[in-house]
Amino acid sequence: MLQFHVYPGGKRRIVTFSYDDGSKNDPRLVALFNKYGVKGTFHINSRRFAEMSEEDKKDYVARYDRHEVACHTVNHGWLTRMPASSLINEVMDDRRTLETYTGYPVVGMSYPSGDYDDRVIAALSACGIVYSRTTKATFNFGFPDNWLAWHPTCHHRDAEKPVAEFLARLDSEWYRPLLYIWGHSHEFKTEEDWERQENLVASLAGLEQVWYATNIEIYNYIEATRRVLVSADERILHNPSALDVWVERDKKEVFVIPAGETVTLP
Repeated sequence: MLQFHVYPGGKRRIVTFSYDDGSKNDPRLVALFNKYGVKGTFHINSRRFAEMSEEDKKDYVARYDRHEVACHTVNHGWLTRMPASSLINEVMDDRRTLETYTGYPVVGMSYPSGDYDDRVIAALSACGIVYSRTTKATFNFGFPDNWLAWHPTCHHRDAEKPVAEFLARLDSEWYRPLLYIWGHSHEFKTEEDWERQENLVASLAGLEQVWYATNIEIYNYIEATRRVLVSADERILHNPSALDVWVERDKKEVFVIPAGETVTLP
């Protein structure tokens, strides 16, 4: 029996962080993530760029190197209360600005104030957004049923119990592998707040079982696994994607299917 229960490098767990608004505290948070080797996605309102010079805009985006920059709309409005044209402009203008300075397609997002409905989801899909995070904590560890309504595990202030459960199950046969923590860096107002955040990040760092990934890396990898073509006898696998994919057989053997290749399992 084949199952896609393993992730890049043969890892069996995933940790990701996600922070909104592009706060002035982001550089310190990025430095903290870099110190411990974890990864985050930073959702930016591009209205911040309006009064910046070209050099300042480049410097602003450069601080997120090694992480992902994603959309959060231009002005952080309530998306369910906008006419369709305004909603589309808010998303597409944010994309255009961020893409100018990141140099890659910005196709991830989080909902300002967690505000969305079916109409908003349809508009985001039309705008080329492939995932969007909500603010609804699940206190669970699975992948979303709908990438455009991606509920995180928890906010960082509520992370103690989920992190303890996640760590307790690192080596178990447990197929809910994703710990997703979100928040805003402007919530760190005191040195005690920063100390708590560093303790949280440190507790999750350097674990050999964990793939540390951005939101878009997770989306891209899971979608790549879903595109693998498998023969009826589960021995021949073709990976049409540009990413290497790992697969588990009979809960004991792990194989890598290189990008663009066909592999016959022994």
